[in-house]
Amino acid sequence: VMAETGHEPVGSMGNDAALAVLSERPQLLYNYFKQLFAQVTNPPIDPIREELVMSLTTYIGNQGNILEESREDHKLIKLQRPILTDEDLRRLSTLKGGAFSAVTLPLGWKNSLEDGLAELEKSAVENVRAGNNILILSDRELPEGEMPIPALLAVASVNGVLRDKGLRPPVGVIIQSGEIREVMHYALLLDRATAINPYLALETISRQATEGKIAVDPARAAENYINAVDKGLLKVMSKMGIATLRSNRARSEEHTSELQSRLQLV
Repeated sequence: VMAETGHEPVGSMGNDAALAVLSERPQLLYNYFKQLFAQVTNPPIDPIREELVMSLTTYIGNQGNILEESREDHKLIKLQRPILTDEDLRRLSTLKGGAFSAVTLPLGWKNSLEDGLAELEKSAVENVRAGNNILILSDRELPEGEMPIPALLAVASVNGVLRDKGLRPPVGVIIQSGEIREVMHYALLLDRATAINPYLALETISRQATEGKIAVDPARAAENYINAVDKGLLKVMSKMGIATLRSNRARSEEHTSELQSRLQLV
């Protein structure tokens, strides 16, 4: 439906599916999270009628302190939307040296998921200190015998270790994963990730269009899907009264810091 019409499927109000924590079947990590809704301080926004004040624009690079005068040249990469096609990601991945330098970190583990996360965090810190400011976390074409680290867990781990080391603000964290397909998956990942390349979803849509299972050409089908995701993200943000993706990240970081403080007090 998203690839054909460019809109999310329309469903009934409410979700009567069993909580993931109580399910006896394997669940994706995304299913353990639920969205909060604005109740008092931030009124919800109508993402359709107030489209002009809402934005999914995001940036890679150090924006500097807007309250200080500085001669330092702060260079940024501006992304009109956080969803990247394979070609978009290819262009970013070829950046080497200069103001921006990209490196791809594989999201694979063999013997232990915990060890795999520790190795990923170590590699992320080492690469950023070596001068790379675009980290592409990818589970594409992993070596035989390796399992993919869940994308949400990988992004949260890398974001956390870079933040703790004081390296996070100027670094762009891009996730390339085959498990991402629903709007909620994107919304959760973009709390920490800079951009997302859902390569398997795009490949599947293109193949279905080529085989005639979708009544549009492959390029239009992929564009429709991305547009549907964009609209879904705006809808998710609007429920919390948030107008821009950058504000959504700021709100998420505040919530994380508050939660960590409460856990330390306990």
